[in-house]
Amino acid sequence: MSEEVAELHVPCEDCGSSDARVIYTSGWSHCFSCETNRKVGAGGDEEERPVTNKVKSSLAPIGEYIDMPKRGLRLDTCKKFGYSKSNFRGTPCHVAPYHDDKGKVIGQKLRFAGKDFSITGTLDNKLFGRKLWQSGGKRLVITEGEIDAMSYSQVTNLSWPVVSVPNGAAAAYKSIKANIDWIESFEVVVFMFDSDEPGQKAAQECAEILTPGKAAIARLPEGYKDANEMLLARKIKELQVAVWNAEVARPDGIINGNSLWDDVNAPVEMGTPFPWKGLNDLTYGMRRGEIIALTAGTGTGKSTICAEIAHHLGNTLKQNVGYVALEESSSRSGLRLMSIHCNKTLHLPNTKITDDERRKAFDETLGTGRYYFYDHWGSTGADNLLRKLSYLVKGLECPWIILDHLSIVVSGLDLGEDERRAIDNTMTALRSFTEETKCGLILVNHLKRTTKTKSHERGAQVELSDLRGSQSISQLSDTVIAAERDQQSDEDGNLITLRVLKNRYAGFTGTAGTLEYESKTGRLKECGTDFQRELPEEADGEEFD
Repeated sequence: MSEEVAELHVPCEDCGSSDARVIYTSGWSHCFSCETNRKVGAGGDEEERPVTNKVKSSLAPIGEYIDMPKRGLRLDTCKKFGYSKSNFRGTPCHVAPYHDDKGKVIGQKLRFAGKDFSITGTLDNKLFGRKLWQSGGKRLVITEGEIDAMSYSQVTNLSWPVVSVPNGAAAAYKSIKANIDWIESFEVVVFMFDSDEPGQKAAQECAEILTPGKAAIARLPEGYKDANEMLLARKIKELQVAVWNAEVARPDGIINGNSLWDDVNAPVEMGTPFPWKGLNDLTYGMRRGEIIALTAGTGTGKSTICAEIAHHLGNTLKQNVGYVALEESSSRSGLRLMSIHCNKTLHLPNTKITDDERRKAFDETLGTGRYYFYDHWGSTGADNLLRKLSYLVKGLECPWIILDHLSIVVSGLDLGEDERRAIDNTMTALRSFTEETKCGLILVNHLKRTTKTKSHERGAQVELSDLRGSQSISQLSDTVIAAERDQQSDEDGNLITLRVLKNRYAGFTGTAGTLEYESKTGRLKECGTDFQRELPEEADGEEFD
């Protein structure tokens, strides 16, 4: 007996499809994506029956071939494809036959009034119209539905091979795979699926099964969903052009260089400037979508450098900043920014400042609403941290994130001896995060103990191999900047040398100037620039202000 449809386009819990499941009046359901059959019992629980796409049934009788003016289809078109007007159990319907490899009808798709349909026999992933065409032709067009297949065939005077998948976009991949040898026999295969998102996604997935360069995807003109809509609108020439101009399908992410003109012709702009000229001369500034790793020995001044950069971004450049300092409280980070703004060391007890001056420093920094802090002390899981960072960028519109520091992100995880793998995984996640969100990430990292004559805390020159934890830090970062300082020097103890260890954008490395810590104001002032890049004449005027 036939099974009549009670509900269409139902989600399938077995394979996750959003609309491939059909529920029949008998209570059984069938998913055309994973071929699972289930029945809802009296208690609401589902039981599973053996997987089969066969619906045992007597076939509907062959009916009358007629013109279908509502679809724009002629009698000769319907007759060629065997599409007839018939009735099933006394109910009028249209019948689309499906044949086995020997040309015998093994199943039918019955379309009743409206968009209700039922299936008799088995479709078995066969292609509607396949028996009409010999293998090995020049061009094959594959559509998402029977009506569309007949519509395009009529446009070609019924002479060019065109077939349809049996169950729409949701199960198209299985049908193409089941008929791959026959499909591959054609020189060019054009997928002309519906122009909506599911149709185009299915077309791309199906095209990738075929030999590279063989499959093409037809793009219908804007405003038209499928071939039948264009036939009814008498857009015959446009429909033909859509097929003949179909673009050769490529895997997602593969593009032809001839499509990049607008990108490569865009003006090259300087990045967002650092607060110090020496760094800008070497790096051309900071860029969103990149990771800037900042490293130094313990107590050298990494957090002070971060605060100067944060204040520069938020107050000078008026951009939102996500400030994630995992070794200090939010109030301490806030005081750093206020101190920079008013040139006073507000975190020290003997600093003289009036209430009005303190309030002014607050209003012009934290009070602007451009700074966001992560109120958390100590280590935090990488996944949890990434969710917070994502909210800072996407929810609070922070184009810049300062993360101080990487080691503490993984220090609280139960990793045993496997800190290196945890850092690798975290760096990979941060790399993906910056690429996805296009934020700029300033990432603080510690140095490992050195075997050199003097330690990093005594001003030893830093190298990429000195970074603590994993090579992924230097490999996945776009820029690596080291700060060097001899903390015990009576003469130069307040001097910090900035050294660029990696510079993917411009290639320049080496010393990038000297910063002096002013104990009275708590500020880092540039007191020397050891490197000046030579600009070509046409680049005059492109320096940072």
